[in-house]
Amino acid sequence: MVREEWRGLPVVVAAAMPVVGMRLGATYLRFLVKRKRGVRAFRRELLAADVPRERVAELAQAYHEAGSIRNIAAFATRSRTSARD
Repeated sequence: MVREEWRGLPVVVAAAMPVVGMRLGATYLRFLVKRKRGVRAFRRELLAADVPRERVAELAQAYHEAGSIRNIAAFATRSRTSARD
């Protein structure tokens, strides 16, 4: 049988989900803004260092992609699975 204290747990978890979702969404949006500002600053510094514009575009794109949540998650997953082998 389910203990009496645990009966209300699904309701508590369900009630917390919208808050968790909103916090996660806000955190993700803040991350995107910081990433965009970081890419801009990186591009500015490369241009100030007289790096050719074609190379600046390539490097800035690589810098942008390195901060992608998808790439970070893929790298973390790949690292964990390779560490187990």
